[in-house]
Amino acid sequence: MGASLGIRQRLLLSHLFAAVVVACAFGAFVYYIAAQQVVERMRAQLGASALALARSLDAASLNAALTDTAARSALSERLKAAAQHNSDIARAYVSTRSTADGNRLLASSDGSTDGGAPSDEDGRLIAHSDVPDAPGFVVGLETRSSQIGDALYILRLSAALGALVCVLVALVLSRHLAGRFQVSINDLVQRCRALANGEPLPPRHHAAKRDEFDDLAREFDSMAGRLRHTLEDRERAYAALREANEKLESRVRERTAELEGANSKLKGEIESRVHVEALLAEAALTDALTGLLNRRAMMEMLVQAAAQVKPGEPGLSVIIGDVDRFKRINDLYGHETGDKVLAAVATKLLEFFGEHQQNAARWGGEEFLVLLTGTRLATACKRAEQVRSAVGELRIGSEDLRVTLSLGVAELVAGESIDHCLRRCDQALYRAKEAGRNTVVAAQGTLFATMS
Repeated sequence: MGASLGIRQRLLLSHLFAAVVVACAFGAFVYYIAAQQVVERMRAQLGASALALARSLDAASLNAALTDTAARSALSERLKAAAQHNSDIARAYVSTRSTADGNRLLASSDGSTDGGAPSDEDGRLIAHSDVPDAPGFVVGLETRSSQIGDALYILRLSAALGALVCVLVALVLSRHLAGRFQVSINDLVQRCRALANGEPLPPRHHAAKRDEFDDLAREFDSMAGRLRHTLEDRERAYAALREANEKLESRVRERTAELEGANSKLKGEIESRVHVEALLAEAALTDALTGLLNRRAMMEMLVQAAAQVKPGEPGLSVIIGDVDRFKRINDLYGHETGDKVLAAVATKLLEFFGEHQQNAARWGGEEFLVLLTGTRLATACKRAEQVRSAVGELRIGSEDLRVTLSLGVAELVAGESIDHCLRRCDQALYRAKEAGRNTVVAAQGTLFATMS
């Protein structure tokens, strides 16, 4: 329900609620004080009446009433006349003071003589006064039970009417204040809407007195003026920027056409240079005679492969082959025939290790090296034996020259350096030469085994 109420209704309800709370609290306080004062005033008036009645009585008539019935009746009539004379008194009585039995009723305006003296109860007020001329006798007056209630009812009614008047006054004032507040809010809303729609600001509502809303409206108008100037400056800046962008795009298109022509020419030069550099790089890594990798390129591959070997996994094996009696071939048939022998052996290596054609290299002179990654020693020996047998079947040149190949095989052990592995492979090749050439020797640690 609160979400459906406007600001004016909320202000009205909040002011009215505050006024009602304050009026009720103040009325309750005033009622409590006034009720106390009314009761005390009535008690004081009743006490004064009791004192006046006590002074009108004499000791002789009171003492006679103790023993004489006629004197007691006369005293009762006197008390009755006094009660009828004062409309606030419901009953008047005379009692004797006794320390043993308390006050004992002697006579009363209603004719009763039984029992003790009455006390305050049922909303009645009772006042006592000693008879000055007759010690031991007490005069008592009792009000009607409804008298205090009537007085307090009138007081309550007056307090309720006063609170109602306060609430009505608060309602009128709250409505007036909420209306003024709502007018200022509506004026500000209209100005915000006009600013958002780009419309001129409406004429400002002039309040009778300058207050915070008037100051807020003035600041809003000032801010709207600055914002309008800012928007105009921005539009001019945008227009200048669009013009500059159009000029820039035109110049960019011209420069782009020029650059495309220059880039096309430069691209051709770069492709030509890259091709030349690729040929040079390949020449730097390969052997010109055999087309295999040269020693430097193979050494880099060996170092990289050795760094990837892990304990417990297949590492790498190395095969070093040497053409038997190559110097004799050069001496007998010439260096041209020797070059043909090396090229034929390289071709055979590529046939056997085609899937590893980048792992075969001319190691130096008539020596060749094959790198087999992920290969155990036994498998590498089998491959070496196949190569040895195939090279032995070669026929080179018009002379049907036959050549043989001695090979050493070694497996890199985890933690071993590649140089140490190559030394063991060289030692295995040396053992193959000593064993009569055309042989495969495997290096297993410090042990060597002839495979063929």
